[in-house]
Amino acid sequence: MYKYNILTEEVKSDFAFEVAADTLTELFRGAGIAMMEAMINVKELKAEKVWEFKVESDTLELLLFDFLGELVFVKDVDAVLFNDYEIKIEEENTFKLSCKAFGSDIDYDKYEILTDVKAVTMHKFVIEEKNNNWYCHVIVDL
Repeated sequence: MYKYNILTEEVKSDFAFEVAADTLTELFRGAGIAMMEAMINVKELKAEKVWEFKVESDTLELLLFDFLGELVFVKDVDAVLFNDYEIKIEEENTFKLSCKAFGSDIDYDKYEILTDVKAVTMHKFVIEEKNNNWYCHVIVDL
């Protein structure tokens, strides 16, 4: 289970959010959904297609950063938005993430598009485990 908060007072021209979750995979899932909230009401988006991708990084911080960055990349290349994810994370010598992202083509006639996320930033970027729960803080450029 995850919960996210949109931090409207923290930044003026960007989009900030924090996520708390029971598990690492739920943290990533919640972060992906929270980031999409900058662009669309996720609850209104119908999942009509599935996109699959993998990300590999040396640290958990970079894995989350790269995961969110990949969502922005796929959004830009395929003109899609997502409303949910199935995520698997493995740790060997590096951290590996496999993702199935569920979403729909960007359709201005069907959905109200709020804004566009351009990039994930490292400014105040945090991922950490606290008391057997996971937490992250993210700011994205609009």
